[in-house]
Amino acid sequence: QKCKVLDRKIHDLKHAKVNLIKKQREDAAKHKDFTNQKTREIHAFKRREKKADKKISKMETECQKFKSNLERSKTHCDKLSDKLKQTESHLMRLLTKRRND
Repeated sequence: QKCKVLDRKIHDLKHAKVNLIKKQREDAAKHKDFTNQKTREIHAFKRREKKADKKISKMETECQKFKSNLERSKTHCDKLSDKLKQTESHLMRLLTKRRND
């Protein structure tokens, strides 16, 4: 009688051990899947972040280029404006001189 009870307990313990190992494997697999998923998400986020940084850098370069072109245009416009004023002044002096003559 006692032997049967002990055999049954041993059998139950072995069965519990098998179930526990099986559960541990399932949990390890779930954890691995979760870790892999999060790793993929992190990589995707880093790719998006890198792409955004590249786009920002490109836009900053383009902005700098436009600023440079604008500055060049302003300088050119200022030179033309000065030249126009000089020409007007010269023409006014010539007109004044002709009137006086």
